[in-house]
Amino acid sequence: MADIPKKITQRARAIIIADGKILLINRVKSDKSYWVIPGGRVESGETTKEAVQRECFEELGVEVCVKDLFFGRISDKPETIGQHEFFYLCEIVGGVIGTGQGLEFQSGQDTYEGEYNIGWVDLENLPDLDLKPEELKIETFRSSGPGGQSVNTCVSAV
Repeated sequence: MADIPKKITQRARAIIIADGKILLINRVKSDKSYWVIPGGRVESGETTKEAVQRECFEELGVEVCVKDLFFGRISDKPETIGQHEFFYLCEIVGGVIGTGQGLEFQSGQDTYEGEYNIGWVDLENLPDLDLKPEELKIETFRSSGPGGQSVNTCVSAV
């Protein structure tokens, strides 16, 4: 049985869909390769929406408008069990993909293992990807449909 962390951490992630594609990060660690939604830990004093904006700038190099909460869950992974995860629909409103300056993209650091490769993936290919968490790809595919696009509009930055 895994130990439950004493302090529940919140994580916030950005679902960015445009032109029938979703923006993901391919994580490559030693002998494993899988895909994740951009985002990360909510820092002290930060809202989940503010965390999504910060993480997108750090990881992707883009500014986003955070729209609706798309999906929420409590993590069941042994290393993050009990953590609350929030997935928001977002729209890129500025910046350049691939210019993020987060620690995971800085050479010479030893905090993060492996590679982080940013890429657009066709929504129709989503069912075949090793996307973490697994249930997210089912929800995303169901809501957007093959080749679909988010129907929410971005009203203002949060």
